[in-house]
Amino acid sequence: MNALRVPIAVIVSALLTTSMFWVLWRLVGAQFDTGQFQEAQRIEFSRMRKDTEVQTKRDQKIERERPPPTPEAPRMAFSAGGLDNNVAQLAPVVDARGAMSRMSMTAGSDRDVIPLVRVPPDYPARAQSRGLEGWVQVRFTITPTGTVKDPVVVNAEPKGMFDDAALKAIARWRYNPRVEGGVATERVGVETIIRFQLEK
Repeated sequence: MNALRVPIAVIVSALLTTSMFWVLWRLVGAQFDTGQFQEAQRIEFSRMRKDTEVQTKRDQKIERERPPPTPEAPRMAFSAGGLDNNVAQLAPVVDARGAMSRMSMTAGSDRDVIPLVRVPPDYPARAQSRGLEGWVQVRFTITPTGTVKDPVVVNAEPKGMFDDAALKAIARWRYNPRVEGGVATERVGVETIIRFQLEK
């Protein structure tokens, strides 16, 4: 039985192969009438998009908020006790020759202290918001180098409101020191009144 299967399979496969080649040969050799075909219409798939109007930033008016007005700085008046009256009118200018003045002094050029830099104090925010004004009397010492040391509040009105601001400002003041016999010396007991007044 097994011996018959192989020859039968070979015969059947040969017949199938021959018939397939014969069908293909007939299809290739067949002639078709070209007049029966019509030209196909071309279909366009491109989408037409409508252009949108572009608005530039230049066309739009940008309104910017105006910054709030800055509060005016408070005006403060100074008066110095024990010194010349023109001290209050001096602008805070640094004399570059002040550091060398002691070296260039000769005998007989005695003079008292001369203010060089007077830094105005910062108006306390608490007092400014309440609309308070006042004054502080301060006693201090001017060193031979022209700096201020040991500032002390002698009197004030109102008490304790402007003391810290006055002491911080005076600590930054600078002077040409007092000269005696051509030598810079310490000046003790200088008193100044700093007045705090709001600008009206």
